[in-house]
Amino acid sequence: MRGFVLANLRVGEEAEFFARLGDVHEILRVYYLFDEYDYLLEVEGSTPEDVARIVTRSIRRLPGVERTAAFIETNPGAFAPVEREGREIPH
Repeated sequence: MRGFVLANLRVGEEAEFFARLGDVHEILRVYYLFDEYDYLLEVEGSTPEDVARIVTRSIRRLPGVERTAAFIETNPGAFAPVEREGREIPH
């Protein structure tokens, strides 16, 4: 079960945030953004409730996290893969 978390950090607290990021083993990837949010975190859990717990109890409590928005996959496989330029992109 995947979830994606948009996160904003308080200015100057990035180093401590990244120092503690490794403590949350369910975070698979971190992407830097150039928009309203600073980072996109890809999270994995066994159920939608598990992913929600990871967001509320782990990610939101990381140092420097000021604001989050979470998107949780609730029905894996419900959407068909997207095809681009003759190749399939998995969902």
